[in-house]
Amino acid sequence: MYPWLNEQTRQLTGLIAQRQLGHALLLKGIEGLGKRELGLQLAQALLCQHTSDGENKVPPQAEVAVPCGHCHACQLVVAGNHSDLHIIRTDQRSISVDTIRQLTQVLSESARLGHGKVAVIEQAEKMTEAAANALLKTLEEPAGQSNLLLISSQPDRLLPTIRSRCQQWLLPVPDAALVLDWLAGQGLGTAGAQANLSALNVNQGSPLNTRDYLAAGTDQRRQQLLQQFAQLRQQPQLLTRVQAGLLEQPVHLLWLQLLLQDALQLALGLSSASLRLVDSEPLCRGVSELGAPRLTLALDGLAQLRRTLQSGTGRPVNPGLQLTQWLNDWLIH
Repeated sequence: MYPWLNEQTRQLTGLIAQRQLGHALLLKGIEGLGKRELGLQLAQALLCQHTSDGENKVPPQAEVAVPCGHCHACQLVVAGNHSDLHIIRTDQRSISVDTIRQLTQVLSESARLGHGKVAVIEQAEKMTEAAANALLKTLEEPAGQSNLLLISSQPDRLLPTIRSRCQQWLLPVPDAALVLDWLAGQGLGTAGAQANLSALNVNQGSPLNTRDYLAAGTDQRRQQLLQQFAQLRQQPQLLTRVQAGLLEQPVHLLWLQLLLQDALQLALGLSSASLRLVDSEPLCRGVSELGAPRLTLALDGLAQLRRTLQSGTGRPVNPGLQLTQWLNDWLIH
């Protein structure tokens, strides 16, 4: 298990051992925390033959329900073909009502290995309203020895009736120092602590997203694009290149927003100790010379631009045209 989840794993397996884990658990937290891995660990603990007394209950003397990893049930979970473990995951935009109805039908049947049944619903916020409603009865009265584990990085998108029927467990954003040590152990510390901390901030504290981001070399693109933007007022010929770079991925506009926020902080005379892009402080200081009023205006416009491009509703928008207008305003004022 990932080091930032050790304590959460201990507490949750402790609840299993004490028979205090609800039959429906909602694991929530930002993307890239390892919620899926934790959910599978809990499923394995619930199904393990050595943590059960035959009724899917851990012996009372146990402090935590740690799966043995060796029994037939554990081996089946690891292999991904345990007949009583049902995982719902999809690359589609939604989880359909038919998918949930099939799941509830399976959960209503007897466990094939006699140690209960576990369902894991990843990205549970993708359930359509009809799918969520179809799950309500099972959440209220699970058939037999069933446990449901819902995983979500956007729990506010779940119906209130779903959330209220679950034992909710928030996985906090881990301490940056712990994640930086872990990243270094993954062979991703060569760029230095400042660069890795900036990458972690760019990824909103998500360890796994930061790992993938660094491994793909994406941080080099961030530094290149922000350097070009910082030079834009002196070298307007970079406009087309900057515009194309910012439109490559939605997250590129977030990079720009973080740069401007750090610059505003410096323009207001605040400490540089809390900069998000700590490895880009020279760029931030250069941009900060434009002054707080100008930067505030630019940030307001950029925030509105990001909301418009991300809304997905209303009239179609031309991202290139919208961004061109914002960049022209940046150059003129």
